Amino acid sequence: MMKITSLNVRGLGGSNKRRYLKELIFKEQVGMMCIQETKCSEFGKENCFNMLGSNEIDWVKNETINNAGEIITIWRRSCFHLSSFFNGNNFSVIEGEWKVGDGVRVTIVNVYSSRSLKENKVIWDEIIACRAS
Repeated sequence: MMKITSLNVRGLGGSNKRRYLKELIFKEQVGMMCIQETKCSEFGKENCFNMLGSNEIDWVKNETINNAGEIITIWRRSCFHLSSFFNGNNFSVIEGEWKVGDGVRVTIVNVYSSRSLKENKVIWDEIIACRAS
């Protein structure tokens, strides 16, 4: 079974939050982590390795979104194989195959949206259009 965790961290600048995420990933045996609102200007390879406790990882990040920071999706290579991705305005669409179980093809959408219903509709319309093409 593949475990996915999605969390709006509202900033990863503090060591306590990073430690909490690392402990959560280890305790729950998370294979993929969807993170929103990192508020980090640079969140790279070393940060991803440290978070999952392994260098056998891949990730997709969507650069700074307003003041929110990045949207980052990190996964263990032993659990998931990426076939394609698309970064839109405030979201990432990741397509691939679970390596655990029957190798099911999946689409994961990592979204950072505002509280505005009008803005959310624009984001979801773009996601639907992306999926239809």
